[in-house]
Amino acid sequence: MKTSLFAKIIAVVCALLMIVSLAACGSSKTNGTDDKNSTTISSSASSTADSKTDSAVSNAEKTGNSDILGSWEYESGGYTYTFNEDGTGVYDLGTSTMEFTYEVTDTQLSILYTGNTSPMVLEYEIDGNKLNVKDSFGKDTIYIKK
Repeated sequence: MKTSLFAKIIAVVCALLMIVSLAACGSSKTNGTDDKNSTTISSSASSTADSKTDSAVSNAEKTGNSDILGSWEYESGGYTYTFNEDGTGVYDLGTSTMEFTYEVTDTQLSILYTGNTSPMVLEYEIDGNKLNVKDSFGKDTIYIKK
């Protein structure tokens, strides 16, 4: 019972760290400008994300990584990544969702959350119905295919 509670606490802490690090990436000032230009920056990030969408699909097809498509739930529950064929996806935190675009290679998963300008690049591997993602601290996080 303690192990299950401990695993849930670790999962929540990891999720909060990820959200905080993502929030830190999207500051209100960029290149010395204020919030007046943030819409323009978001639009340009969307354009970049749109161009990456085509790359994500062809990348998955070229490298045989279409196995990532579909929904993956954190092994202790509560959090779900959904990867669509068109290179888009949604991270469902239970109380909120975050949309993203993604690209895959043989060993790396690059996720660009909407509104951010820099993607998260994580090592990953798929073994059957398990998606193992190494977080920025090198810790394995296991997701089960739904």
